[in-house]
Amino acid sequence: MKTELELRQLRVFATVVEAGSHTRAARVLGISQSTVSETLSALERAIGVALFKKGATKGSVLTPAGDVLLDYARRIHGLTSELTTELAKVSSDVSATFVVAAVESVSAYVLPSRLAALRAHWPKARMEVITGTCPEIRDHVAAGKCDLGLILEAETDGSDASIVARTRFVIFGSSGHPLAGQRATPDQLRRCDFYMCDASGNYHQVLRHYFEVAEVPVPRTQTLGTVEGVKRGILTGSTALGLLPAHAVEQELDDGSLVEVQVRPALPTLVLRAVRASGVSPMVDQLIDSLKTVPLSSY
Repeated sequence: MKTELELRQLRVFATVVEAGSHTRAARVLGISQSTVSETLSALERAIGVALFKKGATKGSVLTPAGDVLLDYARRIHGLTSELTTELAKVSSDVSATFVVAAVESVSAYVLPSRLAALRAHWPKARMEVITGTCPEIRDHVAAGKCDLGLILEAETDGSDASIVARTRFVIFGSSGHPLAGQRATPDQLRRCDFYMCDASGNYHQVLRHYFEVAEVPVPRTQTLGTVEGVKRGILTGSTALGLLPAHAVEQELDDGSLVEVQVRPALPTLVLRAVRASGVSPMVDQLIDSLKTVPLSSY
C-alpha cells in the first residue's frame, strides 16, 4: 500500500461523506465536481482499495475500508486544527497574510468588525480582502488566491456545512416614495425601476425569478455599480426602488433615510456560504465562528 496521503485528499473524502454526494461536497469546498472525483480517485490509488461501494449513489455507501479511513480522516483533521490553534496561542508573532474574498456587501458591512477582532488576536498578521462576484470568489479559492471565500446566494435546498449565516433581501425606497412603509404586490412593484449594484448576478436572478413566479412583467433595472451607488441613487429622491441584503442598508433603515417596502410573497432568504481553501487555518476558523455567532443584521 502506498502512503502518500495528503490532508487535502482526506478533507475532500470526509466532506463527500458528510455532504452525501459529490455535487454537494463540491459546493461546500468551492471546487468543481470533476476535481472532487479526481481527488477521490487519487486517494483510492494511494491506499490501494475502494472507498465507496460500486453501484451506490456517489458518496452514500462506504466500503469497510472507507469506514476505517473516515474515522482516521476526521481524527487527523481534528488534530491538525488543534495543532495550528495551539501554535497560534503560544505565539503572537504569526505574520502570515490572511486573504478573504467576499461579495461587496459582506466586505464593506460585515467584515470590518470581524477582521478587527482577528487583528487584535494576531497583531502581526496581514489581512487582505478581495471583492468579487460569487463565481469569481469560487475561482479565487480554487486557484489558491485566498484562504476563505464568502458568498451570498438565495437559499434553495436547505442547510449544509458551508452555510455560516442567514440574512434577507430588503426592497427599499426614499422616505418620500409612495410605497415606502407600505405592503406592495408584485404588480405594484413592477411599475417601478429598480437600482442594482451590478449588471448581472444573484440579485438580478432573484428579482427576475420573483416576478416570473408572480406572472407579471419584470421591472426595468438600472445598474449603478456599487452598493453605495444604489443607496445614494435612492437618496436623491428617486422614484426607483433598491434591492440589497439587509446588512447593507441597516444604518439607513435605522435613521429613516431609507424605508423598507414590505412585499408579499416574501423574497427568498439569503445564505452566507464559506468556501474554504485547502488546509487548516485558525484565522479562518475564528472568522467563521464570529460569523455564526453574531447576526449579520437585526432586520
